[in-house]
This record gives sequence, C-alpha cells and structure tokens, in this order.
Amino acid sequence: MISRRIYTGFDLIKLIAAICIIAIHTKAPFLNIVGRLGVPFFAIVSSILFFNHYQRLTKYKKRKDYLLKFCRRIFLLYITWQVIYLPIAVRQWKVIMVSLKGNSFKNMLIYLVDFFFPAVYNSQGVDLTQDANGWGPSWYLLASIIAMPVLIGLLRLFKQHTLPVFIICVVIEVYIILADEFSDWTHLSPIMNHTFLRLLIYFCLGYLIVRYRDPLHSWSKYSVQLLVVCFCLFLVESLIVGHFNGDYNTEEIITTVPTGFLIALVAMNYYPKLHYPVQVRNMSTFLYCFQIWPIVVMRRVFETWGWESRHLILFVVVLLISFVCFFLYEKCRQHFKWHFLRYMV
Repeated sequence: MISRRIYTGFDLIKLIAAICIIAIHTKAPFLNIVGRLGVPFFAIVSSILFFNHYQRLTKYKKRKDYLLKFCRRIFLLYITWQVIYLPIAVRQWKVIMVSLKGNSFKNMLIYLVDFFFPAVYNSQGVDLTQDANGWGPSWYLLASIIAMPVLIGLLRLFKQHTLPVFIICVVIEVYIILADEFSDWTHLSPIMNHTFLRLLIYFCLGYLIVRYRDPLHSWSKYSVQLLVVCFCLFLVESLIVGHFNGDYNTEEIITTVPTGFLIALVAMNYYPKLHYPVQVRNMSTFLYCFQIWPIVVMRRVFETWGWESRHLILFVVVLLISFVCFFLYEKCRQHFKWHFLRYMV
C-alpha cells in the first residue's frame, strides 16, 4: 500500500493536463491531441488517492462513510459550478426544447436525462444532448460519482478478486475503442464515452497501483523509458486515426490506457519542489471547471472578428483569462472567507 505523502508530481502534471484539456475545447493544434490523456490521468490519480486511504480502513461503516465523503465532495464541486453555469444551461434548455418541438412532459424528461449526461454523441459525431447543463466537462464529475461506487461494488461482488473486475473493465474499454477509434468500420455508437463506464478502467488501474505497489515498484525505474515509447506510439496512432477519420481528437484509442497508466506511475515517483502545492492542485480543478465561460464568450468575440479558425490564439486567450480569474478567486477566498468558495476547487 502507498504510504502517506504529498505527491507534488500529481499536482504539477494535473495542472498540465488541465491546460491540455482546454486545448481540446479550443482546438489548439497538437496540444488537443495530448489533452486526450488528461481525463485518464485525472481518473487514475483520483483512484490512487482514494484507495490509498480507503484500503487502510478495516470496518465496513468507515469505508462506506469515506466513499460517501468522496461522492459528496465531487457533488458539491459539481453543483457549485452548476449554479455558475445556469445562464448557459437556460440557453441550452431553450435550444433543446425547440429541437424537440415543444415543452411537453416527455420532452422535459428527455431534457432531465440529458442534463445529467450532458456530453453524449452518436456514431456520426452528432451531439445528442447539446451540453444540456451548460458545461460539457461536467460529465467527468458526474461519471466519477457513479464509477467509484460501481467499482467498489464489483470488488465486493467478486470478493476482492481483481482479475474478473479487471476483465470486465477491459471489455468495456474494448467496446469504447471499437465505437470510437474504429467507428467507421464497426458503426457502433460511442454513447459510453462520457459516462461512468469510460472511467471504470482508470479507477480500476488506480486501485491496482495501490494494491500491488511493491511488485510495480520493482520495474517502476523503467517507467520513464516505457512512457516515452508509449507516448510516441500514442501520438503516431492519434495522427494515423486523424488522417483516416479526419479527427485527431478521438476520445479513446488503443494506446490511451497504457499511456495514462504510465504517466500516473511516473508522476507518483516524481517529486518536484512546489512552494504552493495546494494552490497548484486547486488551479488544475479551477481551470477544468471554469474554462467553458471564457470559451463561450471569446468564441463569440472571435466570430465577430472573423477569427473562427485561429484556434491557437483562442487557446492562449482563454488560458490567460482562466489564470487571471483563478488568482482573483484565490484573493476572494482568502479575503472574504465565504464558505461556498471552497467548494469550487
């Protein structure tokens, strides 16, 4: 089991991952490919930190309480930002009601489902849910709240035998890859991409890292070399998929899981000196959650200027705005001590 320590490597790479995720949504060249490793890294690290404490607990009630604490914290993060995104959610509600042709009870139920699964696409890449709650990145928070209890339930079902649980997670991941990377051949719908099912393999890997820390440590000294090889393969595979499919942003490809796993292993054994690790950690969460507002506003501005194709400039502008707003947030949090501000990170 992993001992208690401050993983500054996690904090630093999470910040880099959050920046690259902004690159996805602003379509910044190259970084938008690297950004596809952001969610896998977030998920594995969250799982490592969760199970590092969870596995220390021996009583069922304490484990249950800790799981509820984990889910409650993420839900408070989600609901706090949901209030901030209400104006966009209202706008999306109007768009969805028009597309569904009226405000009926059935359409309201459809909207409610879309609200909690706000980033689902069909096999043709059409947005089925139209970001119903106003901020597509929220899918990760909602998926985490479901995925962790499901994984723990599977572990309990198989009496802590990891092999059957791992096989189930791999089978789900294989479907996601077939529906995403090979969609032109399989014609499967990538409807799982932004649900808890996509996170199961990564939460499972985090659990395995905690449980099999010692065996993994024996070859972790080779993890940097393995990561370099795997990362290069990930880039090559992404470029090949982009060449044939016309999309360099495929959510899951064959090398996504092993590359994300190796990044987590390297980060776990990397201890950069950070003067303010908590602020770095908070910044990554803030950037991930905050990005949609400046993207929406600046895209409108860029459209009026005729800059629709200047994705790199949009990325830089959104990133600068996000950094400035984070430092303003930190100042407000320190000065006003408002309770709800701590739920934003």
